[in-house]
Amino acid sequence: MIFNVILKALRSLFNVKILMLSLVPLIISAIFWAIVFWLFSDQIDAGLTYILSFTPFNNDTVKSIVTFIGGSIIYYELLVLTSVLIVGIIADKVVDIINEKEYHLQKEGFGTLIGSMWISLKYNLIFVFLFILFLPTIFIPILNIIVHLFLWAILIKNPFLYDSISSIATKEEYEQLKQNKMDLWVISLISASLFFVPVLGILVYILQLLVFIHYNLTKLKEIRIKKSYA
Repeated sequence: MIFNVILKALRSLFNVKILMLSLVPLIISAIFWAIVFWLFSDQIDAGLTYILSFTPFNNDTVKSIVTFIGGSIIYYELLVLTSVLIVGIIADKVVDIINEKEYHLQKEGFGTLIGSMWISLKYNLIFVFLFILFLPTIFIPILNIIVHLFLWAILIKNPFLYDSISSIATKEEYEQLKQNKMDLWVISLISASLFFVPVLGILVYILQLLVFIHYNLTKLKEIRIKKSYA
């Protein structure tokens, strides 16, 4: 099922309306953090240099290269964080497009934009705390990939679960969907791994949302069919 969900998400990614909607969080995030990095570039460089003082990268040339790479990674992380945080702005519209085209489920949603922003903010803060805690690992090959995979999975799992279904499902149905813990962790880890695919670039977050939408709408349809026969 999960493989089929991913294929459906890839097909939906090329829907013109969805692509246009996905640009909103992306443009806001990219411009905001570009301005921040431009205004505070000296402080960011100083912070990274301080962190590197605790690593073997003592050579000035190597330190400059690693600082540039580290800065690029942090910019990308912040772009991801902000996109996930504000994805609730467009999530309902994307869900509606997918639901109307493929699932035709009645809208009985309990969710709100405030609820979406709150759950996203909560897991953004958790992510930031863990990212700072494990920051030295970004310079350790292989370990940095494993750590970031799990950090990104934690970042997207609950916010995308909420955003993908709260406008369609009742509170009771939402709680039922939350019980699919193993499947949700699997699609979270698979979705998080998409951040490492260069060809997908910064549109990854919308593809991740689409994976969650297709998975949860499929499960919700099954729940409602069983309920109708009960």
